[in-house]
Amino acid sequence: MDESDFDLQEVLSTGNLARLEVLRMDGSVWVSTGQFLTTVREGRQLVRLFETPKDAIATGITVGGVTYQAAEADRRLLHGKHGSSGVVVVKNPPYIVAALYEAGQRPADAVLTVGNLADLLAARCGQPTPPHEGPARPPPS
Repeated sequence: MDESDFDLQEVLSTGNLARLEVLRMDGSVWVSTGQFLTTVREGRQLVRLFETPKDAIATGITVGGVTYQAAEADRRLLHGKHGSSGVVVVKNPPYIVAALYEAGQRPADAVLTVGNLADLLAARCGQPTPPHEGPARPPPS
């Protein structure tokens, strides 16, 4: 599958996300909706956070130079918040889908939209959807 097979602008038209990017499993950008969301370093760090999700809870999730406080982290999903905006990153090989949502966009809708896109991309590549593990959550305040 190549990037011409999928129109990310169509996903943005749902109104659930502000920006969207699809990364390869090495953290490099495969396709983006305009200006890149992640740097090469941030993409690689996202890959590492999926390997050790508890690190996302400890250090946060950095995308676009902004560090989001992790609200949820496991081997498939990273979800972080920063004020009224947030980041959702879902891994489903061979891709990682990263997206930002802004004030007025519901976090639950963003998580669902990104998860569905990750599943769709994997299915188009003949990959099964992995089972969802229980999330690592920050300790209660």
